[in-house]
Amino acid sequence: MVYCRACAKELHETALTCPQCGASQQAFVPSSQAGIPWLAIVSLIFGTICALTLFDDSDWDFETILGVGLFSVAGLACGIICINENHPGRNLAIAGILLSGLTALVLFCLSIQ
Repeated sequence: MVYCRACAKELHETALTCPQCGASQQAFVPSSQAGIPWLAIVSLIFGTICALTLFDDSDWDFETILGVGLFSVAGLACGIICINENHPGRNLAIAGILLSGLTALVLFCLSIQ
């Protein structure tokens, strides 16, 4: 036997609600704290891929700059959405934004040359 979370009356441990007061006996997990931080992980992966491409020594043509630029913008967008909507994984999103932003800045400098 366990006790009700609301009225402290004794009840069976498998009861979903209290027969005395009707209170739910299941633990509540806030939705903003639950789940896997998918947007933050995607932002970090895109940012890491973009940053690693900066170490490529070969000549970059327009298509390469455009492709890496799109990955950079996608990483920035995922990270910004994650932070603005208070999804879990804020620190991962910040790292993804920094890496994607750095890559976007370098690509912008490369494109104006």
